[in-house]
Amino acid sequence: MANLRARYLYPKEIDAIVTPLLTEAFKDYGYKDKSIKEDETFDGDPIIRVTAEVAQPVPAEQLAKTLNRIHNALREKDEERFVFLSAPGPAILSGSGDEDEDEDI
Repeated sequence: MANLRARYLYPKEIDAIVTPLLTEAFKDYGYKDKSIKEDETFDGDPIIRVTAEVAQPVPAEQLAKTLNRIHNALREKDEERFVFLSAPGPAILSGSGDEDEDEDI
């Protein structure tokens, strides 16, 4: 049975809840900023996508703990959408590719 109290928070309300949680949880990983987008799954279910911009990769355990805190905080406000959280870290620049490519023949 659907929760009759469920509602969708406004983006500013979501931001006010999520930003302090990300700032605290990811401070050791060089937290810089975040993006929060309302989206849908492939089958049309509404979701919230949160992407944290960090200087260093965040361990999976820390991501899971933070995601749980975000879900709990949003549920306290009767927000029922599922949250997808990612913190991809800096892009890894590849070198010249295959080491054998640059060798003189």
